Amino acid sequence: MLFFPSVSISQYANVENDSLLILGNEVYRKGNYPGAEDIYRKALDKYQNNKDNKEWIISAVGYGASLLDQGDNRKGSEWIFKADSVLNNKIPFELKAYVKSNVGWAYKRLRNFDKSSLNYKAALDFAAESGDQYRIAQVSNSLSLLQYQLGYYDDAIKYGRVAVQSFEQIDDPFLLSISYRNLASAYEALGFTEEAEESLIKSYNTTLRTQNADLTSTVHYYLGSFYHRTGSYDKALANYSKYLTYVKEVGDVPFITPAYTFVASVYQSLGEFENALEYYNESVRLANLNNIGTSVKTRLNIAFCYQKLEELDLARSLYNKILSEQIKNDNTFDAIEIYLRFAELEHETGNFTEALSYAEKASDLSQGTESKQLKAKSYASLSKAHLALNNTDLALDYSKRAYQIASVFKGYRLASYTASLAKAFYQAQSDSAFYYTDLAFAEIEREQSSVYGENLESGVFSNYADFYDEIAYWYLEQKNDIYKAFEITERGRARVLLERLSFSESDLQNVVEDTTLIALRQKEKNIDKLYRQIENSKDELSVSKLKSELSELEFQYQSFTNELHLKYPKLRAFNELETIKIPEIQNSLSAEDALIEYMFTDHRLIIFRITKDDADYTSVEIDSGSPKNHLSGLVSDFRTAIQEKSALDLIGKRSQSLFDLLLKPLSDKLDGINNLLIVPSKSLSLLPFDALYINNSFLIEKFSIKYLPSSTIYKYIEPPHRTTSRELFAVAGSGLNGSTSQTKNYSSLPSTILEVDAISKEFIDVLTLKDQEVSESKIKSSPLNEFRYLHFATHGNVNELNPQQSGLIISELVESEGAFQEDGYLNSKEISSLTFNADLVVLSACNTAVGKIISGEGLHGLQRSFFKAGASSVVVSLWSVYDNSTASFMGSFYKNLSRLEKEEIGLWNKFKLFFDLYEPPMFGYKENALHMAKKELLDHPYYNHPVYWAPFIMIGK
Repeated sequence: MLFFPSVSISQYANVENDSLLILGNEVYRKGNYPGAEDIYRKALDKYQNNKDNKEWIISAVGYGASLLDQGDNRKGSEWIFKADSVLNNKIPFELKAYVKSNVGWAYKRLRNFDKSSLNYKAALDFAAESGDQYRIAQVSNSLSLLQYQLGYYDDAIKYGRVAVQSFEQIDDPFLLSISYRNLASAYEALGFTEEAEESLIKSYNTTLRTQNADLTSTVHYYLGSFYHRTGSYDKALANYSKYLTYVKEVGDVPFITPAYTFVASVYQSLGEFENALEYYNESVRLANLNNIGTSVKTRLNIAFCYQKLEELDLARSLYNKILSEQIKNDNTFDAIEIYLRFAELEHETGNFTEALSYAEKASDLSQGTESKQLKAKSYASLSKAHLALNNTDLALDYSKRAYQIASVFKGYRLASYTASLAKAFYQAQSDSAFYYTDLAFAEIEREQSSVYGENLESGVFSNYADFYDEIAYWYLEQKNDIYKAFEITERGRARVLLERLSFSESDLQNVVEDTTLIALRQKEKNIDKLYRQIENSKDELSVSKLKSELSELEFQYQSFTNELHLKYPKLRAFNELETIKIPEIQNSLSAEDALIEYMFTDHRLIIFRITKDDADYTSVEIDSGSPKNHLSGLVSDFRTAIQEKSALDLIGKRSQSLFDLLLKPLSDKLDGINNLLIVPSKSLSLLPFDALYINNSFLIEKFSIKYLPSSTIYKYIEPPHRTTSRELFAVAGSGLNGSTSQTKNYSSLPSTILEVDAISKEFIDVLTLKDQEVSESKIKSSPLNEFRYLHFATHGNVNELNPQQSGLIISELVESEGAFQEDGYLNSKEISSLTFNADLVVLSACNTAVGKIISGEGLHGLQRSFFKAGASSVVVSLWSVYDNSTASFMGSFYKNLSRLEKEEIGLWNKFKLFFDLYEPPMFGYKENALHMAKKELLDHPYYNHPVYWAPFIMIGK
């Protein structure tokens, strides 16, 4: 049986001559509580005729303790109380201390803390009278934990130190491990996080000597919980994974249900609220099935996840229900947490006065506790509310108090406290704001670097992405420093992707042994298999079961990869890539080029304009509540008009609203500019700028346009014109017949063969895969690194919840691929592990650019994976494209591409290429070929509507 993570354990009587009781103690210490129960039961039978002697008392307490540890509080307590009732003057002090200590533990399990404390202190007095150092240590350990749970942390440390010192001398690893653990909790509560971590590590190392798997798993819980609170998410995931694996092996539901909540809480902190809800709901489901109560904390976290998923009415309803129950129960700590959550909810909905009221209630209650963390959280909530109400002095005062407390917790998650203090100083017009922003950035990036995995890192960073843009605006508004502002917004926009680009598949292969690498790949295949099973399943019950299994596999995979990065420091030592500076951009631009980068703040759209000789910005005030939401609506309406083949009048009307905000403020600053490099933000990533229809002409008629997810990425994307021995690799995936659920929503693409045949005519050395030749294993085994151009004329699929499962649908699942463990679906993670030297990858497919919009990261869809694999640029589509028109468009594009490349790379440039001196222009033959192909389709008798040519965009170098 398992330990409850927050409870004490029974102590042991000194036994010298009774082999049965000695055996009972040994079995108990190894965590075999049913076995210990049987042995103590036999001892009770043996001594039943003399119930006031030492042996019977020890047997009764041991029997009761075994029952308590199996969750039978009532019966276990009864036996311990029976032993207490027969104590007399003949019983030695040491045994009285033993019994009284167990009585204290029993009352604690019955939640009678006053009687628990009285009996523990009586036990300590008896132990002192006996002079038995072992007994003093045991009782001090139990008192330490009780004082901690009652909020008397200084007393908890005092008793805990006595216990640790004594057990170190006695060398009892079982109880020494527990005393280290309890002392760690007390240290952390008072902000001594370094001492807390040291104690927990000692607890773990000591536990290994006990060979008690139960106790070891409990320490994994404590380590996971500690690292979670301090923002070391990689270590938290690794330890929680070990704890969850163990409790599931044991199969004890009362411990499995909280284990699921531990996993959920990490996902919650990482901003993965859908995943968090899955684990929380599974915990609640198991609890309900087994008549186990769900903790207030879990219910609060479920409500919070709904709040973050913008289901605000549901969140408010859940909070109200919990609050009404806690008022009846008179639980101060839970009430504080509820008021803090209410304050945040009211703040998010713009009810700042109500938010202040709840924050004040939380703060008032927190003053009656010794919890520094709750006081810090309450002060931070008060500061946030006062800041929104323009009560600057009060906001700054409370923010200082919150930061002062939080900063004591070394290694704790200080980012939010530091960011709040910076905002308060800024509103107070103090330059200290800029000092604290630098501290906040360091803390944010420390948190982000403590977890591995694109989705998880993006989740951490998304919590703070808007903060970077807000600080960038401060530098514009207060210091008129466009260079620093641009650097900061780029720092937030590109952080996660830069780390991913700096780490290659070969790094993993060179560091990790083959068996581990095989295990990692197998886990990836198992996850892929479940995704395909979900897509192919028609039964809702089966889908629900598969999704539950998938959640667990993904958690195990994330835990495994994070543990690898902890085990192999070389995997974590990625090259820190620098943010691009404005002068670097200008050096890459010609006189005809302009870079336009968009940035959102709370009420403004900021537009950076950078040309060869100039750099400035424009601030556009947007009256609606949220500029991001306002632009998102306009983009959606515009896209809908095009996709529904609306008349040009309607497209023009919807274009005007976007043009007025995005480009009109720059109209007098773009004279002489023919090429626009656009770095969009949020929903603007889904806007085909060249399809804006203004004054009876499309923007494509005036500008050649390409895109970047961030300006900094341009520095680190692989350069074009690398040495390749062959020209074109093309795939025509036309053979889908809808025989599986995965492919039934995707039409057959008969024109792709015509498309590939047409573009192949422009090249000499070509490798094509058509119809039955097309398979995932065939693509992976092809020498892709030898080709300059890669063309995939097949369906694409976007998974917005898990971008790594976005990919290309290559073929139906066939037997030969099954033997190679391939499923006919080339996902982003698999693409990332390939090696390209391609100047250009063209995804002549459906929806291949529409990825999960992640704040602060900027790169979407399959672009991520192709750049990681080594592509210089990628052409993707913003919506489902038409088969016949795409064949015509691509034929024109490649014809232009072949001709314009020859014109650009003349004899002199070939000479510079040979000596690695050639600097490709920002807008070269690839961009010009795409621009010309679009303009040619404008003149086409059937395909001139933007629905046919506008979806294709180019990203990269």
